[in-house]
Amino acid sequence: MKNYIAVIITIIFLICPSVCFSSYLIELKNGSKFITNQYWEEGSQIKFYYSGGVVGIEKDLVRKIGESDLPYIVEEPRPAIKEDAKAEAEYKPEPEQEKEIPLQPYPEKEAFLKEKMRIATEIESVSAAFREAKSKNDRKQMQVERKRLLSLQTELSKLCEKVRADHGGQTPAWWDAPLPAP
Repeated sequence: MKNYIAVIITIIFLICPSVCFSSYLIELKNGSKFITNQYWEEGSQIKFYYSGGVVGIEKDLVRKIGESDLPYIVEEPRPAIKEDAKAEAEYKPEPEQEKEIPLQPYPEKEAFLKEKMRIATEIESVSAAFREAKSKNDRKQMQVERKRLLSLQTELSKLCEKVRADHGGQTPAWWDAPLPAP
């Protein structure tokens, strides 16, 4: 009988790893926020895992670090660009550089920002519902809200990837700018 209980507990911990692992919210003074499962101090920097790699940020740029109710999503690292391909992509003969026409305003920018605002607002409301369920110790509702959070974060990531694809693999500055208050 004890073996069955041990097996059930082990299965539960394997199915719900978020119960076992905490996540941390790193807020920067410029308004940027990062969610990570681990961070550490190294010299004058705070280092943490993000987007499949290690990021280092100077300590004086960090506003605060605290535990977060939001789940940490593990992202697969992107394949590195070979140096030859990178050099070819950056090289332009002199005559072509002189003929470049300034880029016109991106027509779908407002639509992308509106969708980003909708997702961000929904994430805030789902996070509030998650915190409320947590305060009531309602595990079933916490799981429902966690699934909704993961779905919204995936939706936001896909939208960001679409913006990057439309901008030659680069995230435009307007995408990273803080959103206005609703």
